[in-house]
Amino acid sequence: MSSSESRPALLGVCPGVGDEVERVTVRDSGRWRPGEHRSARCPGGYVAVVGACLVDDARMRADLATAVRDDRPELVASWPGSYLAVLVRDREVTAFVDLAGQHPLYYAGTPVVFGTSPRQVAEAARLARRPDPVVAATDVFCAAVPALTRNLTPITGLRKVEGGQALRVSRTGEVTLWSYARREPDESFTAEECAAALRDALDAAVAARMSSGAAVSADFSGGLDSTSVAFLAARHRTEPLTAFTYHHPDAPADDLVHARRNAALAHGLRHEVVRGTADTLTYRDLDPHPADELPDFAAAVRSRNRLRLRHVASAGATVHLGGEGADALVVAPPSYLGDLARTGQVERLLADSRSWARLRNDSPARVVRRAVRLSATSRRRALHDLARRLHRGEARRPTWVDAISWWPGPGPEARWLTPGARSLLADAVHEHAARCADAFDGGVADYTARHDLERSGAVQHRLSEIARSYGVWPQAPFLDNDVIRACTRLPAHRRAVGAEFKPLLRNALRGRVPETVFLRRGKGNYLAEDYRGVRAAAPELKTLLRSSRLADLGVVEPRSVVDSVEDAAAGAGTPFPALNRLLAYEVWLGATS
Repeated sequence: MSSSESRPALLGVCPGVGDEVERVTVRDSGRWRPGEHRSARCPGGYVAVVGACLVDDARMRADLATAVRDDRPELVASWPGSYLAVLVRDREVTAFVDLAGQHPLYYAGTPVVFGTSPRQVAEAARLARRPDPVVAATDVFCAAVPALTRNLTPITGLRKVEGGQALRVSRTGEVTLWSYARREPDESFTAEECAAALRDALDAAVAARMSSGAAVSADFSGGLDSTSVAFLAARHRTEPLTAFTYHHPDAPADDLVHARRNAALAHGLRHEVVRGTADTLTYRDLDPHPADELPDFAAAVRSRNRLRLRHVASAGATVHLGGEGADALVVAPPSYLGDLARTGQVERLLADSRSWARLRNDSPARVVRRAVRLSATSRRRALHDLARRLHRGEARRPTWVDAISWWPGPGPEARWLTPGARSLLADAVHEHAARCADAFDGGVADYTARHDLERSGAVQHRLSEIARSYGVWPQAPFLDNDVIRACTRLPAHRRAVGAEFKPLLRNALRGRVPETVFLRRGKGNYLAEDYRGVRAAAPELKTLLRSSRLADLGVVEPRSVVDSVEDAAAGAGTPFPALNRLLAYEVWLGATS
């Protein structure tokens, strides 16, 4: 691994029970990007932050002193931006992870070792780095089910502090984990107030990056999210902002058409098109990367991401803005229809069901039935139902109406599971159902949206790690804590207006982003590129799968996965997201074996 690819890390050790160590030791290693790692001290305390913490030094020092003096550790988690904060005082450590989990913390062992690098924590805690087959099976086959692997990692014994969680290790070595962020939505908060709060928080998040002194560029995919961020960024500078649109000429989506139309509306943008080639198709670069300390679920599109990052670096940008996270914050998951039924909003349920049925060429009655069924289904009952389906070996292709649920049932990828792994996974779901409480904050759609937000945080985290070797820091203003707080105060079912596309974002940015931008009513997709990529890479993929390391763990039947790859190469429907997760595990297991 070259020095340019070495990953900086924060690592700490807490005293164990009976340990005479006078204080917690915290050290950092590697080359951080400018502003990525900051710290402050006061009498009796020390704070280290990792990420985009947008507070000035004076306030950081003042709030740290107050946090230590008044026993208010949560103050170090109240600053604008998205970051991990580690507070050390009197041989006790308290760590706060950002609300989206973009900057996670890992811990293990006794005495407790904690840090930002899972590899370094595992090594310092002397873990054997044994892969956990249950976590692997859950990640691949139940990725849409929230909380099944919460605080777990694929490395047995290594645990993770998730988004919105805090970890405290006392001076005696006692570990406490809790959610520090307010989770429940505010029913008194109006859609107009939410739009105003989102407008202010998002604009402040973008403005802070533009005034940081860094050379900034932006994504400009043609979608509403990155386009909105780019327009806001252009408002905060005098010279043109370079904005990039990815386009593969042999597998075109309609993104470029929208991007060019939108770029013509702004005098402050310099639009550049990043053109894909045969070498940047999906599945063209599945070799392990130095940043792969855990499975990278974007490994299948790594060549595409590297191409984009090379263009950003060649333009001289060191900070690159994107729209990641918006879908989890400004869109209501289809399960919001069940929340309408549960709360007795019959008139709106009927109107919205008609809108969605018209858009999807479906029956309004079928939509309403699914919503009513969801409203009468508890989380525990949904988990037990999923476990039964896994035990029975169900596997069917989902339709859009299946999203009006807690989570979709087992998809066609479930056929890849071995009988033993299917039983093991079903038992794990049953056990989780026995532990979980039916009560939770908000509706089903709020629960789903939180899970989607944490998945966005993980996507951004992986992109950031890959970008280190290019000298680029990708940042997503939508994932800033203040932006998340502004959106999640509004119940998810009130972020929807029938089948309208992102009405909350449109209302928030009216007057700051041209109205024409919001004429688009959907998102582009890379499905054509996926099929072209799997066709070109099929021989290599089949070779990789025939010596499957997940098969060695007893998780999958290689022949079934190979059959799906052959189906995809022939143009038949294939569960690409599950295939990508499975391949991410294969690459990671191959690198760590």
